[in-house]
Amino acid sequence: MKLILQQLVSEIVELRHHLHAHPELAHQEYETAALVSKTLKKFGYEVTEGIGGTGVSAVLDSGKPGKTVALRADMDALPIHEETDLPYRSTRDGKMHACGHDGHTATLLAAAGALMQCKDQFQGKIKFIFQPAEETGTGAAAMIEDGVLENPKVDAIFGYHNSTKSDFGVFKTKMDCLFASQDVFTVVIHGKGGHAAYPHLTVDPIYIGTMIIQALQGIVSRCSAPVEPVVLSVTQFHAGNTHNVIPSQATFQGTLRAITPANRAMLKEKLTKITTNIATSFGATVTINFSYSFPPTFNHPQETQLTYDVAKKVLGEDHVTLLTDPGMASEDFSYYLEKIPGSYFWMGIGPKEYHPHRPRYEFNDAIIPIAAEMLAQVAISYLNKN
Repeated sequence: MKLILQQLVSEIVELRHHLHAHPELAHQEYETAALVSKTLKKFGYEVTEGIGGTGVSAVLDSGKPGKTVALRADMDALPIHEETDLPYRSTRDGKMHACGHDGHTATLLAAAGALMQCKDQFQGKIKFIFQPAEETGTGAAAMIEDGVLENPKVDAIFGYHNSTKSDFGVFKTKMDCLFASQDVFTVVIHGKGGHAAYPHLTVDPIYIGTMIIQALQGIVSRCSAPVEPVVLSVTQFHAGNTHNVIPSQATFQGTLRAITPANRAMLKEKLTKITTNIATSFGATVTINFSYSFPPTFNHPQETQLTYDVAKKVLGEDHVTLLTDPGMASEDFSYYLEKIPGSYFWMGIGPKEYHPHRPRYEFNDAIIPIAAEMLAQVAISYLNKN
C-alpha cells in the first residue's frame, strides 16, 4: 500500500494544487466534481455524478461477497480572500480552500487509486463519496436524500479532517460526541425609528438589541450544566445608516453549539423566549430564524475502536490519541452517523500558526499519503473483520 501511494502522490499533490487555485463554494463545485470524476475514471472506476447537486461517488467491488463500507471527503471552499504567498494560491477573489477540503479530496482520490490495485486484500465493496457543501451543513443531507447510502447499501462510513493544532501525522479521535451541533440564528428587531434628538418618541432597536445580546449570555452561564459545554456567539450586528436617525430595524446573527440534543433544543428555546420577551417589554417585535442546522457528530464505539486500532498499526502507538473532550466545531458528517455506524477522526498537519477558516491557512501535502493509507486500511480492516 505504501509503495502504491508513493507512486501516486506526485500526481495527487499536483491535482490538489489545481483544486486550491480554483476553489468553488458550496453547491457550486462543478469543476471540482468534473476533475474528481475524470481522475476516478482514469483509475478504472465507473462514476455516478450529480448526487445531491454536485456530489460524486464510485464503488470498488472486490468480486467477493461482503459488506459495503464508505469513505467520504468534502470538496467545497470558503468565501475568504486568500492572503498566502503560495505559488498555487487562489485565482478567484473572495474564494479560498481555507479548511483543507482540497486536501481531503486529494487524499480520498489517492486512497481510491491505491485500493483499485489492492482488490485482492479485502472482500465486499468500498464506496467513495465526494461531497459538496460541508461548510453550509447542507451537502451530506442532500447526498443522503439522493440515495448515496444505497445501491449498494452502505453498512458503515469513515472520514477524516486535518488538524493544525496537532503534531504532524498524529491521529486523534473520540468515542461518542466528537463535534458539537450547529444552529445559525438570525434575529430581526422591529422597532420605531425617528430623530436621534427625540429618542423617547422611538422604539430603539439598537438599544433593545444590546440588551438582548447581553441577556443571551446568561443562557450559557446559568441554563446549562458546566460539565456540558454550550456556545452562543453573536457574530454580526447591523442597524442604521446615519448619525442622527434611530433606525426602525436592527438585525443580529450568530451561532449556537451544543454536544447533546437536549441542550441544543434548550438553546433555541431560551434564545426565542429571552429575545421575544425583552423586545416586547420595550414595545418592539422580533422575527427569529434558525438555519444551517445540523446535529452533533456522534462516533459509534465499535467503528471508532477500529480506527484507533488501525491507527496504532499504521502510525505507531506514539502517534495515536483518544480524546476525552468534544470539540465545539461542527461537521455535517453527523448526518451520515445518524443513519449508519461509522467514525470520524483528526489527522495532524501541524502545528500551524494559521488555523482553518483564516486567510493564511495552509494545508500540508505531506499528510496526503499518510491519511490515504489510514482511510484505505480502515476500509480494508472493516470489511475483513465483518
